[in-house]
Amino acid sequence: MKQLFLSTILLLSFSVNASTIALFKCQLLDGKKIEEVKAINSEWVKAVNKINENKVTSQVLEAVVSPKMQTYMYIDTYEDTVHWGQIRNEIKNGAIEEFTEQFDEVSKCTSVSLYDAETS
Repeated sequence: MKQLFLSTILLLSFSVNASTIALFKCQLLDGKKIEEVKAINSEWVKAVNKINENKVTSQVLEAVVSPKMQTYMYIDTYEDTVHWGQIRNEIKNGAIEEFTEQFDEVSKCTSVSLYDAETS
């Protein structure tokens, strides 16, 4: 319950207006560092933003205190669900395929949730 509440607060704090947010929960593979994830994610954002005129933002949430310090989360923010769908469609069709391989070399994501968020 606390994790759901924290996730909701984090998601809402990153949205300026109405938007769609994807929350990925992931774990670093043995011997890998969060800096590797951040570097790949930064390049992913640059590449994904060339696919569509609407821009995606992404944050990597790194554990400060956690029983599982190897875990982290991504929060990807899209303009709306249509924008998210357009990007997902392009990725499924092979756009920026190299990033999937790079992410898989350093981490494993165990879940993803999609939220509509708006400022209140």
